[in-house]
Amino acid sequence: MLTHVLRSSALLLPLLVLSLPAAAFGLSPGSLEANINNDTLQVEYDRPLTGASNLHINGSFLYTEEDSDSSATVATFGLQGVETDNRTYRAAIGARMYGYSAPGSNSGLAIAFGGLFYHVVPGAQRLSAGGYAWYAPKVTSFNDTETLYEVGGRVAYRAIQNTDVFLGYRHIHLKTDRGFNDPIEKGFHVGFRLNF
Repeated sequence: MLTHVLRSSALLLPLLVLSLPAAAFGLSPGSLEANINNDTLQVEYDRPLTGASNLHINGSFLYTEEDSDSSATVATFGLQGVETDNRTYRAAIGARMYGYSAPGSNSGLAIAFGGLFYHVVPGAQRLSAGGYAWYAPKVTSFNDTETLYEVGGRVAYRAIQNTDVFLGYRHIHLKTDRGFNDPIEKGFHVGFRLNF
């Protein structure tokens, strides 16, 4: 149990690094997101790099009890090139570092490459849809990890100015050299994204 807590704390490090400037100076322009289902909670913070609005850094933390025998945690830290008009679309391409503690005492790191794309539905100004995909091959996977990928999508509704509520689907799949070859987390969730 203590080992699991220590691993989870170590995975929070990228989020702490991101949050220090926000805590010291107030939240920088960016976005804060949270989503949840019966077994899983995820939070994510994204912001542009100072002086480079088209380069974003982001971090997320996910906790899941989807496996009835054991919980799992996944933390990410990413850097992406972003293109957006802040009204009709948002696209990004880049990399994310994943750190995880998974069932069966599996833990490790992986650097995944991929991107995302979201667009307003034509004729429905408050409605948007899109998805994302990240893949870490064996060459950029470390510790127990052989491969890792995450795919997902969502439909969002602009409920109030600068705040979306959404229904999404996420699948994080992990293969390790210890025989684990299963999703860490998969399923639908609801959430919100606050843009500031």
